[in-house]
Amino acid sequence: MCCYHLYRSGLGLGRAASASFCEEATAEAQSLQDEVNTANNPLADMIAVSLQNYYSPKLNGIADSSANTFWLRLVTPFWRILPRISLPIRVAPAPNPTASVASVTGLGDLNVFATFVVTKPDSPTIFGLGPIYTAPTATDDALGDGKHEIGAAALAVWTHGIFLVGALTNYQIGVGGKADRPRTQFIVAQPFLFFQLGKGYYLRSAPIWFFDIEKPGYNVPFGLGVGKVIPSEKIIFNLFIEPQFAMALRGVGQPAVQIFAGINMQLKVKRMKKKSAQAAMLVDQLAAEQQLRSQLQ
Repeated sequence: MCCYHLYRSGLGLGRAASASFCEEATAEAQSLQDEVNTANNPLADMIAVSLQNYYSPKLNGIADSSANTFWLRLVTPFWRILPRISLPIRVAPAPNPTASVASVTGLGDLNVFATFVVTKPDSPTIFGLGPIYTAPTATDDALGDGKHEIGAAALAVWTHGIFLVGALTNYQIGVGGKADRPRTQFIVAQPFLFFQLGKGYYLRSAPIWFFDIEKPGYNVPFGLGVGKVIPSEKIIFNLFIEPQFAMALRGVGQPAVQIFAGINMQLKVKRMKKKSAQAAMLVDQLAAEQQLRSQLQ
């Protein structure tokens, strides 16, 4: 109910009370809007733990097969650097399937990405870049590349009201590892768009576009999903699901269809520290003003 209709509805609040109530409602709505943008911002200066899952019920070139990748991600910011550690647990078709062994399950390759935030945190457009490294930690050849892969990544985020738009791009190349494994070199791009619906709900699209330079091969999906942000006193919870469909793909084993779902949890440790610092500055300022008044009297 908007403020005008609240006043006209005859709730007996009076003009002053109605205005006060409307100001509080507007402030609450703005606060929730900021929380939703923060929850979806990969450059947010907050400790975050994410549990994300990609289920692929259909793989290109492999009949009657599926795959699944569960990602455990951790972001631990300090200063203007946002390190992100990602460890996958994968289920993939076995290289030589039999009646008893159709798939392989285990750890995938560990990925580490350290983003240096170039712009100011309160800027409408935030830009970060940094090195990226993938370690050959897969427990089976079918679950990883078997190479040490290094490269660089860049990330940009723009927020305006109920919109959050951005993109992540990285390039990696294999520089060592198992000699009997093929060379690796690829580009990954992830454009993302979030549109708020109100009350913490939002529409989302965050597909990952993969381009294999060595084989070559590619996968360019389109995604459209929905999410819900639930802020609490200490944690911002973000739950979502996003079906994705390949618009263009080349290469055996590339997912034609994916279901991307997860829960992200951001800890308000950084934010609480900033608020405490701001409160301390305000107290000091008030004390200084009071001291100045007493001297003038």
